Order: sequence, then structure tokens, then C-alpha cells
Amino acid sequence: MNEDQERPLTVPKEAIWNASQNEWELGKKNDQGKYIGEWKWWLAPKGHLCCHTIFDDNGRMLSFKRFHPNGEVSRYGTFENGVQIEDVYLKSSAPTSEVFAFGSSDDKVYKAVKKTGSPVSFDYYDKDDNHLNPPIIQKELISKEDMAITESEIAAIKANILENGKSYLLEQFDKVFINETIIPILAKKTEEKAIKITDVGGIFMHLVKKAIDNEMDIIYHDGDLHLSNLHCLAELEIGVLIVHGNLTVDGSISISDDLMQLLFVTDSVTANNVITSGMLFVFENLNVTNCLLGDYNDGSAFIGNNLKANFFFPEEYFFEVLGDAKFTYAFGNSWRLNQDESPEVFNYNEKKMSDFIPLLHENIHAAATFKENKHLLDDNCSECGLFEFIDYHEFKSYVIANKPVFKD
Repeated sequence: MNEDQERPLTVPKEAIWNASQNEWELGKKNDQGKYIGEWKWWLAPKGHLCCHTIFDDNGRMLSFKRFHPNGEVSRYGTFENGVQIEDVYLKSSAPTSEVFAFGSSDDKVYKAVKKTGSPVSFDYYDKDDNHLNPPIIQKELISKEDMAITESEIAAIKANILENGKSYLLEQFDKVFINETIIPILAKKTEEKAIKITDVGGIFMHLVKKAIDNEMDIIYHDGDLHLSNLHCLAELEIGVLIVHGNLTVDGSISISDDLMQLLFVTDSVTANNVITSGMLFVFENLNVTNCLLGDYNDGSAFIGNNLKANFFFPEEYFFEVLGDAKFTYAFGNSWRLNQDESPEVFNYNEKKMSDFIPLLHENIHAAATFKENKHLLDDNCSECGLFEFIDYHEFKSYVIANKPVFKD
């Protein structure tokens, strides 16, 4: 489109053509250039009203409404104090260019209402406003006793990290150590993977400073490291763990975005489970025997070579993988793995939940709401997949505790 784009009769003469958005727009901005008051947009080439939005005098959105080409509402939402409190999608009775909410291919679905919290999920309704996926009401999947990590276990893990004299603690982590030891390692690994050292180094130094500010340990381990578990970095008071070698963990690795923990491994990582909301750098392979789970979107993972896991669910967490990514079962948003460059690995998005459920361990069957939500089992595996039936946060705790997910 160009500035001479023919204006349909549906578009007011006061509306201004915005070539970058392929739309005409009409509204006011304040002195800071922020949208204020009422704004409308008409989509080219036919000029149907596609969006109507209200902003306050500070440029914060108060409400919005989008429209299908036939004039039916496609989506609407409201905000309070800059926080969205309502987000609703509606299907059209005619072909449309608007995008409906992800997560269900069921023809009965007419309306999708975004739920609060994570992972991102929706309540689905038919045209008669019947609720198609009632709330999860499950039995306890894991007890508080099973989730607890004992002081003796914490002490044993820390002793294991430090026992061979190859680990260096915070008090030895000075500028000389950084310049003579860490920077050359970063330079070598980033050159091998053809990525910018400034990208990695900037994140690394930011999280080192954050660990120091929060009086958390920074540990550098020179050589391969083998641990029983690495699921309690906060309890270990470790903010940053650098392993110059391979890391093998018999049980679970858990990295949190609380204080933004960093696990930095120059070679490969092998573990039974990996659950991460923090920052994870693995410059060679990441091999996960059981479950690889992302959590929220504050952190991210970089894998410099191949990624392999039995079960993968990224939630809203972003994974960048330079090599191959292979999973036996994968649910989730394909944009969270290499920005949708490998959608084919989410193989179970094209299969039925009724095919997947029998594979799960009896512990999960005992807790989940499969029987109560039979109507969802014949639907294609949605983006949430298993987590339409069982609480994701409790499932994460179950996995961190190394409990079985699949039948033997």
C-alpha cells in the first residue's frame, strides 16, 4: 500500500493512512506522542472498522474492541491501572482475517475467555454460553512432605559441589578472576557458536551483580560436575553457578526467576528433569531423560547444540536451540522454541488427548480430572494439553521431586 491508497467509503476523510500497519487511523495524541481518548482503525483494502480503543490522558489503554470483516466483534478487553482484567475472543459466522484464541480445535467453541495466571489458558463456551471446560478440581498430586527438601540433602549437595577443590566461591570472584578466567571462556564459546559475546557477557555480568547485591554465592566449578540433584539453588544460597565442563544430575535441575538464578555450563548437561524460569546457558547438548518444563517468561534458555527430552512443555518460557530439538511428547506454543522455526516438534498438538492420557502414570490418573472432562479427551491436544486436566504448578513440584510421569 502507498499514501495514495484508495479510501473506501467506510473510512472517514479525517482518518490518516498508516502504511506500516496497512490501516487508516483516527485519534489524538498528547504532547509525549501517546495515544489518548478514542482511537479507531480501518483495515485496507476494503476499509472495515477493525479496532476501537479507549485510552486515558496518560496513554494507558482502558478498553479495546476488535471486529471481524463482517462487523461482528472478534475480541474485546478492559484494563484497570494498566493491568488487563478482561480478554475475550469471539468466532465469526463468516470467513475472517482475525485470529481466534489458541488451545481448542473443537467446532463447538464460540467464545474463549482468557484465564488469569500461568500457563496461558482459556475458558471455552459455545454459542449458548455453555462452559465447555470447567475448572480443574483435582486431588492432591504431591504432598508437602514429598515437596520438602531436607537440610541434610541441601548440605550434601553443596558439599558435593565443593568437595574436590575445583569450585571457587564469591570471595575469590573478583575482577582479576573475571578477566583472566571467565572472559576468555565466554569469548571462546561464543566464537564457536557464532553469537555475540556482548549478548552473553551482558546477561552474565548483570546476574553476577544481582547475586552480589542479594548476598548470594557465585560458584565457578572447573571441570565436570556430577550431582544427585540441583533443585534447591535458593536453599543453597547460589545465585550463579558456572560449570566449566559437563554437568550430570541424576535427579532434577530447577532454576528460578526469583532473584533470577543463572546456570551456565560450557559443555553438555544431562539430567532426569529440568524445570526453569531463570536463565540457562548450555553451550553443547541438553539431554533430559524425563521432563523439560519452562515457567513464565522472565528468563530464557540457550542451547548451543542439540536438545532432547521425553516430555516438553515450554509454557511462556523461551528456548533458543542452535542444533536439533527432539521430543517424544511436546505440547505448547511453538513460538517459544526458536520463534516458531520448528513447529513440527510439537507433535502431540496434532493428536488426541485420548491417545496420550493412557500413557501417564497411575499417580496422575488418581489426581487429574480426566473422567470429569471426558468431552475434552477427543479434542486435539491443545496448547495447554495435559494442563487442562491438572494444575501446572503442582505438576512442576511433582516433577522437581522426581516423581514418575509416564508408565514404565
